[in-house]
Amino acid sequence: MRMYESETDSIPDGSVLRNAGDASTRPGQVDADEQAREKVIVRSNGVVTYVGKDIANQLWKFGLLGSDFRYRLYMRQSDGRPLWATTSGEGDPVAPSFGRAKRIYNVIDSRQMYLQALLSQALRTLGHPTEAENSIHFSYEMVALSHATARELGYNFPPESEEARKPFVEVSGRKGLGVKIDDLLDLLTQKASAEVAKRNAEFSADECRRVGAQIAVGAIRYFMLKFSRGKLIVFDIEEALSFEGETGPYLQYAVVRANNIFHKLQEREGLSAADIVRSLHTNTPDELVGGNQVEADKADGQTLWAVVFEAARLDEVVDQVVRSLEFSALAKYAFGLAQMFNAFYHRYPILNEERADRKRWRAAGVHYVRTQLARALDLMGIAVPSRM
Repeated sequence: MRMYESETDSIPDGSVLRNAGDASTRPGQVDADEQAREKVIVRSNGVVTYVGKDIANQLWKFGLLGSDFRYRLYMRQSDGRPLWATTSGEGDPVAPSFGRAKRIYNVIDSRQMYLQALLSQALRTLGHPTEAENSIHFSYEMVALSHATARELGYNFPPESEEARKPFVEVSGRKGLGVKIDDLLDLLTQKASAEVAKRNAEFSADECRRVGAQIAVGAIRYFMLKFSRGKLIVFDIEEALSFEGETGPYLQYAVVRANNIFHKLQEREGLSAADIVRSLHTNTPDELVGGNQVEADKADGQTLWAVVFEAARLDEVVDQVVRSLEFSALAKYAFGLAQMFNAFYHRYPILNEERADRKRWRAAGVHYVRTQLARALDLMGIAVPSRM
């Protein structure tokens, strides 16, 4: 199968694609020299170039290629859903149909801006303007390593070397400075598991590793998301794994802390979150409106409203992220909400509050905040451990 051929459009051997700076090239994306270039997509000997393969792949994603791959079942995911892989052998006849996307986001760094613009131009040239408009380059800046992290991953540079003089270590496959995600995850899991064991002496080794793996994934994902896409990311293991500050573990711990409140309410009083929410209509609203309470109590009600109101903004923030493609807005929002919850937790008692109506209003607020914060973490692909 020649991947650059389709039923209706073909690209002959030795063809070139001229980037003349048409409407698909957005201002500021491609300089004048690049616009004037001609890109060979199929060499005269029939070998397809990198650009040609990308064009064919983009056509396949939209269901425009006229050909498809064969697929085999690769594995079952943790939620039971099948994960499929392409195969050169006989495909599984019950494999679903892939491709036929309405919109495509190609996640690749900003140094590929020119080639991504060529993909849009190729689609326009082949008569697919709608698909060209829906080909989105989700670009991001370079990801580098701090020197401390590079050393932990086995990279040691002589003091006089160019790498040692730079403020960070640039990851480059061409220079032999590659980082496998499995190696990075293993290292973070090992460190996180040790910290979990230190904090939870009753945990088994398997429990420590399971929680450590969740913390490791959360640390990496949050670190990568908290920076705007146009900012260089210098990944540092110790910073990412910290339980304090703007980190994934800090957010995970906020939800774990909220969950612990309800575990204890269940143990001490037999109250579940559902019980508390159902009983609110029988409680005096003084905690919310102030009533005849002293000024400190009025401030307390305002604080409860403030944290609940902030939690209610999640859908608004997600809509903003979808429109702007700036995921750091969700990360920043989640961190701010976790900070507000922690401040509320330390200032206003729940488990030790003597007035039942106050306890239930505060607990109901915490229930809503933890639900929203857990949703935000789930959107970032971050799980909440049972304990930390």
